[in-house]
Amino acid sequence: MAWSISIAADGWSEIRGQLETWDRDALIAAITDDTFEMIMDKANEYHAQRAATAERNRLESIPHDILVDRAYELIEANDTCDNGGWAFWIDREGCHKVYLPDTDE
Repeated sequence: MAWSISIAADGWSEIRGQLETWDRDALIAAITDDTFEMIMDKANEYHAQRAATAERNRLESIPHDILVDRAYELIEANDTCDNGGWAFWIDREGCHKVYLPDTDE
C-alpha cells in the first residue's frame, strides 16, 4: 500500500541530499521509467517504449544537478511513498525509490 507524502521541510532536504548521491545512470533510469509509465497509462507499450527511448536519449546530455532536480520534481508531483513513509517514489509505480538514512543508529 502507498501513502501520500507528509514530511517536514528538513525531510525534503534529506530527499534532495540522497538524490545527489545517485549516479547519472540511476537518475536517468528513474526519470525514463516514469515517462514510460505515464505514456503506458495513455497509450500502449509501443508508444511508451518510444517515448522512454527518446527521453533517455535527451537525458544523456543533461548535467547531473539537473537530473537531480528532475527526479526531485517527480517525487513532488507523484506524491507517493511506501506505507510508513520509509521510501519516496520517483516514478509513479514505485520501482525507483529514495530511502532516507536511519537516524536512530
